[in-house]
Amino acid sequence: MKINKKISSLAFKGRGLFWGLFAAGILIFPGEFNAVRFTVGLLLVVAGQMLRFWAAGFIPKYRTEVIGAPILITWGPYSWVRNPLYAGNAVMGLGWSLMVSWGWVGAFVVAFMLLYSLVVIPAEEEFLEDKFGSEYIAYKKTVPALFPWPRKGFPAASRNEKPFDAKRAREEEIYSIRVNIVVTLVIVARLFFL
Repeated sequence: MKINKKISSLAFKGRGLFWGLFAAGILIFPGEFNAVRFTVGLLLVVAGQMLRFWAAGFIPKYRTEVIGAPILITWGPYSWVRNPLYAGNAVMGLGWSLMVSWGWVGAFVVAFMLLYSLVVIPAEEEFLEDKFGSEYIAYKKTVPALFPWPRKGFPAASRNEKPFDAKRAREEEIYSIRVNIVVTLVIVARLFFL
């Protein structure tokens, strides 16, 4: 499916704004505290950030305003899903939603699927198909987009494969970690103090 370049460019540039709007919404709309739901949600937030950190340790600089990829990464978490950074976002967002209320879970899932699954990911995949051709198409046929099942095997070993780089992961993910902490504190403040 071809995506309008202006829409995809705008969505890609503003993909981080999604989380700011999410946090603002939590402050405006009601939430309710439930200890079990809050705890499970918090564990999901931590798991999502860990997935993002793992993925960031394999990919070259990715915090850009334009879609790009110097090489095709198909190892590490990218051998499980094509978009582990976005899968991490999904897990974190689900966790935050669960911490607040069941209604927020439904709203988040719909918004996430509309933004990422229908606009951002297809635009990135169009770019990757154009740049890497049959190599990316074969990878796409084997590895699912966001969730590790159902799957059709694992990608072939890559000549570009490099080990996990913790320094790069820290440098790339410091922004996400800070946002994660801020949004989590906003939720805690909303549930306990506001």
